[in-house]
Amino acid sequence: MPDTAGQRKVETMTQMMKAVRCEGFGGKHRLVRDHPVPRPGAGEVLVRVDGSGICAADRAMWDATGPWDLSFPFTPGHEFTGTVVELGADAAEMHGLSVGDRAIAELNVTSGNDFFRQRGAYHLTDCMEVLGATCDGGWAEYMIYPANAVIHRVPDGLSTKAACYTEPLANAIHGVQRADIQFDDVVVIAGAGPIGMGMVQAAALKTPRKVIVINPGAAKRTAALSLGADMAFAPDDPRLHEALGDLTDGRGADVFLEASGQTSAFEQGLQIVRKGARIVVFGVYKSPARVDLNIFGEFKELDVRGGHLAPFTYATALDLMARGKIDGDACVTHVYALEAFETALTRRPDPDELQIKIMLDPTL
Repeated sequence: MPDTAGQRKVETMTQMMKAVRCEGFGGKHRLVRDHPVPRPGAGEVLVRVDGSGICAADRAMWDATGPWDLSFPFTPGHEFTGTVVELGADAAEMHGLSVGDRAIAELNVTSGNDFFRQRGAYHLTDCMEVLGATCDGGWAEYMIYPANAVIHRVPDGLSTKAACYTEPLANAIHGVQRADIQFDDVVVIAGAGPIGMGMVQAAALKTPRKVIVINPGAAKRTAALSLGADMAFAPDDPRLHEALGDLTDGRGADVFLEASGQTSAFEQGLQIVRKGARIVVFGVYKSPARVDLNIFGEFKELDVRGGHLAPFTYATALDLMARGKIDGDACVTHVYALEAFETALTRRPDPDELQIKIMLDPTL
């Protein structure tokens, strides 16, 4: 450790920090250089943020296209990893942490004992705070992990980039679990963003007959092939239908995971799956889909499942990356300093450029 626990604790007591503050939807973010470093209360953990990702939800806040009702101001950033610098009263025992440990907190911080928590569906409870939305997140030099947070230690040897990828990967793993993939399934994944790329790798670990990716950008299709996909096609490529016909004797895909957030992708999925197929909807959509409801019942008797957040999958994500089963480093393609958050938020890649996950590094 470069500093002793005592030195680092004193450092946080006297220091102001840089933080991005979101003061409303529609580009109302600003960098504050003299924001007070928070102090941990009972059960709370103060971390120095090592890295924090930019999610499509963060861009929706910037663009004012998201469906959420939030109170301002707050510090965004729900994909983060940090190093423990101070522990509130009883926090060490509660969370099994020491100063100097690297740790990640799950973004949804729940409380109470409602219907959903009683049944293990803590990610669906209404009694929830969200780090990076309803309380301060990781686009800052320091942040608090609340006392009720579910906190996971980052395995030794895992890079900051990979650790920062834990949250989207945990979502992807939940989606793959929802799909109930079997050995002989032909699996189609729409979207090769951070969650889609995690689904590709997690689905491949299930060893289905084929994993096929649909994505408009050629660079992401190539990357998906290197990360476990067997085939990759643009949405309008006629070879997609030819491949599915050959693999399934014309029946269609057994499993379809929608991770692009495009209603057109969901509509395409309805057309390319077989009767009785399983569809997992994991995107966040900006417009309603227009579909013939007869497809769900009368024509195909489809099993359509939603996917939301990452219940019980953070630890799995960390373990799979630590064991080299999933490549998190490959999915974090760009790193920016905190001061460059606006450039990072508005960055759009060239057609042939690979951009999957962007990380803000407050230490730069």
